[in-house]
Amino acid sequence: MSSFAATSTAQVALVSGNAQATLLAIISTGLGTAVAIYFIPTHGVGIKGLFPSAVAMSLGLMVTPMAAILHQPRAILRGEYLLTLAPIYWLLLDLVQNVYSMATIENEQIIQAFFGIGLFVVMVWIGAVRRPWRIPAVVMSAAQQEFSLNAYFGLTITCFVVGMLTFAIPCNFNIGQMVYYVGQERWGAPWGRGQLGGWDAFLDHLQYFGYLLPMLTVVVSRYVGWRNIRTLMCCAMSLVMTLFLAQSGSRRVIGVVIGMALVLWVLGHQRLRLKHAMQICLAIIALLVALQIMLEYRNVGLASLVGIRTDAAESREERIGFLEQEHLRVDDNFYRLCQVIQFIPKSYPFVYHQYFLYVLVRPIPRVFWPDKPVDPGFDLPSAVGVEGVSYSYSVIGELYMSLGFIGIAIGGWFYGRLSAMARGLLTRSNKLSALVMYSVVIMALFSGMRSILELVLVSYVVLAWIAVSKLFSKVSAVRP
Repeated sequence: MSSFAATSTAQVALVSGNAQATLLAIISTGLGTAVAIYFIPTHGVGIKGLFPSAVAMSLGLMVTPMAAILHQPRAILRGEYLLTLAPIYWLLLDLVQNVYSMATIENEQIIQAFFGIGLFVVMVWIGAVRRPWRIPAVVMSAAQQEFSLNAYFGLTITCFVVGMLTFAIPCNFNIGQMVYYVGQERWGAPWGRGQLGGWDAFLDHLQYFGYLLPMLTVVVSRYVGWRNIRTLMCCAMSLVMTLFLAQSGSRRVIGVVIGMALVLWVLGHQRLRLKHAMQICLAIIALLVALQIMLEYRNVGLASLVGIRTDAAESREERIGFLEQEHLRVDDNFYRLCQVIQFIPKSYPFVYHQYFLYVLVRPIPRVFWPDKPVDPGFDLPSAVGVEGVSYSYSVIGELYMSLGFIGIAIGGWFYGRLSAMARGLLTRSNKLSALVMYSVVIMALFSGMRSILELVLVSYVVLAWIAVSKLFSKVSAVRP
């Protein structure tokens, strides 16, 4: 097999679209938002007070994606569909599970929060329906690359070696030390650093090559099967890289890495059958369980899972039980979003461009720009009188923080335009490289629902792919 047999099938499913889906999404999102607001209790929102509202909003968001699945299951991997479902995971899931109380939040802020979610999703669809932006030539060139099985296997080894440098260099290439620290708590490894890094900031960028490993494993498996020695070696490299990435305790990183591979795996099938649907469901369940385990053990170290007592575990008085939490915790993003609305603009001004500047200059190492912005212009923990923690409040909260509901509308439209541009990759290229890059961008958009910064950071994986694919294309060109 020279490439994915399903490339053209995936193109048809992901590129084709119609105005009816956009209209349905706008109507269902609007109705879901209106019903959610209607169900908000008039007096006192306790721990279960927003359950009906969260369910109503979730159902409204799910209408169009579910209709797409019935017509063409693979279409669910279009950016606008995933962006429609993303608020359910990032903002509404905790409300559906009654994880926390909204007692300290006024009804006015809750209404505005639900309205902001609906506004963002509607603008995503409006932005996605337009013709895609022009894709940069360097990106399009990488999407046109085609490689042999041996080249893909070589790409996998290269990405593993480069990605592991992130962890090997701080340990002076001491393998025993690396293995020890991978089981320690999230802040205990030598490759961890504070917010303001120096030259070590360059090492952080090398890990993005490691993000590609599970996807490349899927590619190799499609050529030679899962039992082939090369596929098994790729699986081993992917597992090692995933364990080192998991040491940071960052659940979204593992979700993105596995999610990209899962997207590519789905796109790689000529026809999706019932067994594939069951495999997808099992993979998603396993991923969610793994993320929950990371949440419970990241402060004591993953080594505690196998009975090894780490320094952090010894210092903690409470006993950590395996999957002892009753809820599938995400983040209290909806609660923090309401707090942002509560403070801005009543007590703090809009930050306008300051947050976007903070995000855009993130790639520039501080050793080159010592006075680089260190904050987005508003710090929620400080506003509520808490120190030493960080809160996330979703991209909707960040956009509101910047320019209120106008900012949310512009941001939703921008995310929709990025979704359309991702589809443009597939309209202009039928190569496997285009599917790889599409899978990365789609997961960047999904994780970007948590924060614009996540959108930027995951996009670095595209740059990593461009770098290694260009390198291997040049090597192939000079070979006799």
